[in-house]
Amino acid sequence: MTGQPTLESATPNDLGLIRRLLDENGLPSDDVEEHLGGFLVARIDGDVVGFVGVEPHGGEALLRSLCVLGHKRGHGIGRALCAGAETLARGTGARELYLLTTGAQRYFETQGFAACGREDVAATIQSTAQFRTLCPSSAAAMKKRLSVPGPHFLSRSLLPLRPDVPGARMWAVGLERVLMTYFELDPGTRFERHQHEGEQITSVIEGELMFEMDGAVIRVGPGEAIAIPPGTPHAVFTRDRAAKAFDSWSPPFPTPR
Repeated sequence: MTGQPTLESATPNDLGLIRRLLDENGLPSDDVEEHLGGFLVARIDGDVVGFVGVEPHGGEALLRSLCVLGHKRGHGIGRALCAGAETLARGTGARELYLLTTGAQRYFETQGFAACGREDVAATIQSTAQFRTLCPSSAAAMKKRLSVPGPHFLSRSLLPLRPDVPGARMWAVGLERVLMTYFELDPGTRFERHQHEGEQITSVIEGELMFEMDGAVIRVGPGEAIAIPPGTPHAVFTRDRAAKAFDSWSPPFPTPR
């Protein structure tokens, strides 16, 4: 028997182990450091027992580098990592998840993926290093539509904090018409001036957030909220205190412009 894995965002301290295990399993490792922010690691009793990467590309994402330690296979760790990768991909706005595999096609079929022609892969995925150069041309392409499931519980292990701007970490959960994000921000963190196509409501639960807009700075403290209409330019920052906050978005997956 094995304990239940806990999923966490990979850290630079995990990079060496991830590279070594990928090399040992014949999987590409050249660009791992570049995409480490999209990696999840599975830990049992503090030890890494597997990992997976997600590269978001707008409405599509690439699942890559799924690896579970040999003596830990057969205990559902791969399944947990795939579920975490799907949650992460949905939270970045992806509705289609792709992968390339040379020997695990049957396994990924059990996770809901279906084979597709390499020529049918979305252009955003075809442009990745994994597709262009790192994976062999003989690798099978597979695809899964990330339709929003019915009512579903997301445990803490399926909501790992991932890096955003320097000093900020977040997770996101979305349905068809609404998205919620959770942020933890260090002191001195800043989101530069931007605007969204959708509506945004931010509620602070710890610390304070400062919103710059219309030539003024608005402080939002614990238990307070700010509602921002579409197309409203604003910047967000913390001063000398850390902060935690939730955002609600409609429509889901707003993109800065």
